[in-house]
Amino acid sequence: MKKKDICIDFDGVLNNYSGWQGNDYLADIKKGCPEFLKQLSMNYNITILTTRDVTRVKDWLKKYNIYEYIKSVTNQKIPAILYIDDRGLNFNGNYEELLSAINNFTPYWKKN
Repeated sequence: MKKKDICIDFDGVLNNYSGWQGNDYLADIKKGCPEFLKQLSMNYNITILTTRDVTRVKDWLKKYNIYEYIKSVTNQKIPAILYIDDRGLNFNGNYEELLSAINNFTPYWKKN
C-alpha cells in the first residue's frame, strides 16, 4: 500500500517555538516529537514545511536523530492529504465561523 503525504510545519509543532527570535535561533525539540514522527512515518510520508533555511532544518532534524522519519523538507506548499500547523484553521464551509475563529485566534504557545 502506497503511503500518503502529510505536511508538518516546523516551528511550533516539532520544536518549543515561542515566537520569532531570528533566523539563527532554532528552539529545542518538543517533548514527544521523536515518538510522534516515528509512529506517523509508519503509515505516511512526512514532509516538513518551513520558511527557514531548508539545510539548517535538515541539520536540526539530524541533530535530534529524527531525520530518518522525514521524506523531505521544503519551503513550498506541497500536495498532501493533511497539513499540521500551530497557526492553522480548518475551513468548514462557513465563512462567518471562520471570521470569528480568525478574530479570536491565538497560537497554543501564547495562551495562558
